[in-house]
Amino acid sequence: MELFATYCSAEKDGAADDLPAIKRYTSERISGVATAAKGAEARFGILSGQYGLINADHPLPYYDHLLQPDEITARADQVAQTLSDWGITKICWFSVAFEMDPNVGRYREVMARAAAANGIELDIKIWEPTGTLGLI
Repeated sequence: MELFATYCSAEKDGAADDLPAIKRYTSERISGVATAAKGAEARFGILSGQYGLINADHPLPYYDHLLQPDEITARADQVAQTLSDWGITKICWFSVAFEMDPNVGRYREVMARAAAANGIELDIKIWEPTGTLGLI
């Protein structure tokens, strides 16, 4: 099964109650990748620095956590297990200018390590604010 995935967002709905991840994160990128996944009949996932690789319906409290360098290995191991559990055979990873922002690069590193651990192909795509997708 193919996975369309992207990283979480600092932009969040501040509601006190748990919300499904797709509603907690208020990012155009996240909702756009979810829509693209549906159109491609692929699974959709969000890589959270706090919770690992989660699906759109995963209930989330409000939180603020940026993945730290010392968390990469543990999170990659966790994500590798999730990829295996979900039966993922290919990943399309959507990012915004990861090379310009080291914080975003950490999330890509987690996904790259997890994919490599499972022998899964990882295609990296740039998400443009206009919603266009470009393979890099």
